[in-house]
Amino acid sequence: MSDDDITLPRRTRGRRPQFFETPETDVLMSVVLAMAGELSVLYDRVDAMQRLLDRQGVLDAEALENFTPSPEDEAARAARRQEYMQRLFRVVRAEAAVFSSKDAEEVLESVERELSE
Repeated sequence: MSDDDITLPRRTRGRRPQFFETPETDVLMSVVLAMAGELSVLYDRVDAMQRLLDRQGVLDAEALENFTPSPEDEAARAARRQEYMQRLFRVVRAEAAVFSSKDAEEVLESVERELSE
C-alpha cells in the first residue's frame, strides 16, 4: 500500500483541549489567533506590493491614499471578506459539530456575547 492510498479523516473526534477557564474563551482565543495570522500575512503582502511599486516608480503614496474602488472592486472585496469570515469562524463551526445542537447554540451565543462586549 502506498502513501497515496492512505486517507485521513477530515474532522477530529472528541472535544478540543481546553486551555482557559471556559470553552467560550478558548473558542474566542482561536478566532483571535486565526485573525492575527491572517492580518500578519496581509501586512507582509501589502508591504511587498508597496515596496515593489515604489521601486519601479509605478505608484506614489498620494495615489494610493486617494484610491476610490469601483463597484466591481467593492463586490470583489465583499466576496473576499465573506471568505475571510468563513476561515475565522472555522473553529466555531468545528466546535459546534462536536456539541449537541443545544450545546452548540449556547457556545455560539456565549461567543457572540463576549465579542459584543
